[in-house]
Amino acid sequence: MQELSPNSQKTYAGYGRRFEEWLNGRKPTLKLGIAFLDDLRENGARQNTIGVAGRALRRLFNLQVPVPNIEMSEPEYLTVEEVRKMIDNAPTILERTILIVTFSTGCRISEVLNLMTNDLELDKGVATVVRKGGQRQRIPLGDEGTEALRAWLKARQSKGYRVFMDYTYHNIYYRLNQVAAKAKIPHFHPHMLRHSRGRHLHYSGLSMERISEVLGHKSVNTTAKIYANLRAEERAKFLAPF
Repeated sequence: MQELSPNSQKTYAGYGRRFEEWLNGRKPTLKLGIAFLDDLRENGARQNTIGVAGRALRRLFNLQVPVPNIEMSEPEYLTVEEVRKMIDNAPTILERTILIVTFSTGCRISEVLNLMTNDLELDKGVATVVRKGGQRQRIPLGDEGTEALRAWLKARQSKGYRVFMDYTYHNIYYRLNQVAAKAKIPHFHPHMLRHSRGRHLHYSGLSMERISEVLGHKSVNTTAKIYANLRAEERAKFLAPF
């Protein structure tokens, strides 16, 4: 099961408590789970709220309630200058490497943290990541990503198979948020690096099909929904090369 961010864990736990209060001692069942979501809907909850609450019931109570699609809002992002600022403010080579590799590749932070040493082909500037659903994909690291990984592998304390040793999402989430605070970037979360790379590629003129390949989306329609309607007046912020 995919690891949740601290914010998602807190949100799911909140809906879990609300459901238990609503049950008032009754045993959780699929029928009652559906009734709970219907009650939220009747009291004015939006579709996205119902979707999150439904996913919480699935995860916490194993109730396979029907879950509506969550409407996509415009993703939060950073400019290239802000990413650079975070890299410059990284206190150790660990944070610096993860920032560079995550942004350079456009990978999910979990995909970066799950890298094994035998996934790396640094002589070719390539790594193999495990995408959602277990699909393996070879991706370009870029010059900066390749050099950052070379430096990290040389400096890290462990020589085990995991590139980033035993660091978990929660460890890195906390560390990167500390870097963002130092760089005076509010409301940061690691997934912003992936959205930022996708936006940067879009503003640089790369086609949706190619962006979809870089990000590992199963369908180009997913990519288009996220990035196709970005505001043109912001284009200049992203034209500087990374």
